[in-house]
Amino acid sequence: MFFLSLEQGAQFASHTALGSLLGILAWVAFTLVYSYCCLRMRWWSSTIIGWIAYFAVAALLLPAKLGLVWSFLVVTVSLALVLWVFPRVQSVSAAGYGKYDLVLRMVTACGMVLSLTSFARWLGPMASGLLSAFPAYTTILAVFTHRQSAAAAVTVLKGVTAGLYTAAVFFLILSPALLHLHIAAAFGLAIAGGLVVQAASLFYVRRNA
Repeated sequence: MFFLSLEQGAQFASHTALGSLLGILAWVAFTLVYSYCCLRMRWWSSTIIGWIAYFAVAALLLPAKLGLVWSFLVVTVSLALVLWVFPRVQSVSAAGYGKYDLVLRMVTACGMVLSLTSFARWLGPMASGLLSAFPAYTTILAVFTHRQSAAAAVTVLKGVTAGLYTAAVFFLILSPALLHLHIAAAFGLAIAGGLVVQAASLFYVRRNA
């Protein structure tokens, strides 16, 4: 999003942030669908069905005309509902990914940055925002943990879903801030707000582990 702000301008990035906020709904569709599928299916079929869920929700959101506050309310309520209906499994700690974890994060991040900056103007702000919410690294986490056990995958994806409150607050702050503050200040304010929510999300996950 930062690079998009520099390349396309603050107004474009502000509208993209709104699209990213709504895109959380598509992201969480993936986490929920994959969690249920992995209890009965292999990783590759769970991934395909999860991606179908993501793209289906994203397509429904593309023509949406919700304002920032209403979008935030819809997202936060949806997250609460999704966490409530998540599969109940025995908590399992996923094994670390070692040196490959950092490599995967870097490759995924670079891929998303290149995709967004290359096609942003052609896609428009809403589609760019929805695309930024594509669960690329979440898919990697899900597959790696699913190969250990389905319960581990569900545990990790529930944690990811709880963490999306952080993303929601980040975009809620970033979208208007980009229109009134310097880009660096806008991102700094959004990050600060996100960190507060992240602390609360971690508390929730540990309490329910």
